[in-house]
Amino acid sequence: MDRLLDLWVKSLSRTKSQRTVITYTMCLGSLQKYLGKKSSLLEIEPTELFSYVDSSNLSTSSLLTHLSAIKHFYKFAFRRGWLSKEHYSELEAVLEEIRDELSSSKPQKSPKALSREELDRIFQTVRDTKYERVYSLLLYSGVRLSEYVQLRRDFFYRDKSGIYWLRLPAEITKRGKERLVPIIGPSKEETMKINEKLDEWLEDYDAYIRVKAGSLQVYTNRLSQRLGISFSVHSFRHTYITNLVNSGFPAEVVKEFAGHSNVKTTIDIYYRFSQERAKSLVENFLR
Repeated sequence: MDRLLDLWVKSLSRTKSQRTVITYTMCLGSLQKYLGKKSSLLEIEPTELFSYVDSSNLSTSSLLTHLSAIKHFYKFAFRRGWLSKEHYSELEAVLEEIRDELSSSKPQKSPKALSREELDRIFQTVRDTKYERVYSLLLYSGVRLSEYVQLRRDFFYRDKSGIYWLRLPAEITKRGKERLVPIIGPSKEETMKINEKLDEWLEDYDAYIRVKAGSLQVYTNRLSQRLGISFSVHSFRHTYITNLVNSGFPAEVVKEFAGHSNVKTTIDIYYRFSQERAKSLVENFLR
């Protein structure tokens, strides 16, 4: 078990910020403490996860963080052969059920999309650096950081209209399902501009675009503080999805592009009524 934990923490350090590594390690330690030193995390019964959550005095937000850490650990253990597929599937199902229960009781907070002014300031600061290219791809594809770090040049293909698409294989997506993602922005002009830039960037993907997750998160956190703009790597994903919604894409299409597990998630989080969006849709309809 100690060997597995060491490998897990080492893997976390490669893809997560130091703060996340500490938080996730603490969360898993909390579960181990609840089970007792003599009980193995790998032998946990699904019902014990319910008991762990029910006995906790943590806030809903903290519990959701604990669930993320626990799920990450068991997914790692399963993929490394320490946990059977059957046992992992049982634990995963319970964790998702608990998460759904907690999420339904937690007031929904709209994710913050970056404004045009904020984006301009961010990209002006990182102009002519690798981070300009990384942020651009995150902004115009909406992929998660965990997916971004596993991208390869051959995942990109261009259609007849001149737009690049990303074909994400099932093994790198959160849902474990292949997904197609268009590289698009809030306007046709912006979309064509970024796709033209991709022609050059994709000539040497590793040199132009590849970056380590930990380094990107640390850099982004420091840039956020320096600019006085509250944003993270995930903010670019929120902005991408918000742009899709504001452009009039139906919820079921946005769900697939974003890789949400169900359309309810897409609607509940992103399709909140906006007078500005409603007016724009009516004007486009009348054109």
